[in-house]
Amino acid sequence: MDTMGYQYPPSPQRNDPQYIAYLEQRIVALEARLPKTKVVAQGFLARAFAIWGHYFVAQLLIGLIIGAIMMLISLIFAGSMAAIFGPMIENASYY
Repeated sequence: MDTMGYQYPPSPQRNDPQYIAYLEQRIVALEARLPKTKVVAQGFLARAFAIWGHYFVAQLLIGLIIGAIMMLISLIFAGSMAAIFGPMIENASYY
């Protein structure tokens, strides 16, 4: 395989105590960087309700936006129908 001029360091032995200590330090550092949220909690129910909460909020926001657009469209449609049928209703004679 051509390394295109790059020199890779030799891979360390997997049972080397220094390498294992290095990996343990990396694991601790990565665990410290995890966000403090229930999405990565240990318990199943905590994770499930956290995901459901995120899903609920996303659907709520999407529903509000679509609802506002549909309300605007219905107001425009109702105004145009009132403009079309308004004169017909005003001039109608009732029996």
